[in-house]
Amino acid sequence: ISFTIEKGEKISIVGLNGAGKTTLVKLLCRFYKPTSGTIYWNDIDINKYQYESYLSQIAAVFQDFKLFALTLHDNVDMDSNNREAVLQCIKQAGLDNKIDKLKDGIDTYLSKEYHDNGIEMSGGELQKLAIARAYYKKSSLIILDEPTSALDPMAEAEIYEHFSELVSNRTSIYISHRMSSCVFSDRIIIIDDKKVQQIDTHE
Repeated sequence: ISFTIEKGEKISIVGLNGAGKTTLVKLLCRFYKPTSGTIYWNDIDINKYQYESYLSQIAAVFQDFKLFALTLHDNVDMDSNNREAVLQCIKQAGLDNKIDKLKDGIDTYLSKEYHDNGIEMSGGELQKLAIARAYYKKSSLIILDEPTSALDPMAEAEIYEHFSELVSNRTSIYISHRMSSCVFSDRIIIIDDKKVQQIDTHE
């Protein structure tokens, strides 16, 4: 597999289950090392960067994301640096109606396991919160791996509608098995049988 992504590009990687899409981004995140070949960031082998420094430049939402029995705010930012920015990201991810109905707003606890006033959220709502956390992180690269798999079609369309606005001018990689969900992309990379078969616009 060989391709180049330019800074600020919105790239979709499309392929059937098992094509190698998730493995590719997990290599990019340095969860694994390539057994052959090299991934470069600014012409430097990614494994030559200091690990924590490298990870600070990536925000990713995988299908098996994890959230905590903390407040909605703390699930996005544990350091409480900028409450207004946290609220904005949560709303932009499509949870504005939910937040507006909560007495404690973003200070509401997720899960009733440890807090009586905690709330239980649907799978789609949890996915939106995970997406908000990725948007909030000031990273150079955002990776979304099938981020709308638990969302209904209307909620999915809402995420796509605001996608460009949310990722701003950051580089983004969006993984999907549906071509229809990649209209917003600058280019689509089609992977089949662990090979790049085509790179082009949606059109």
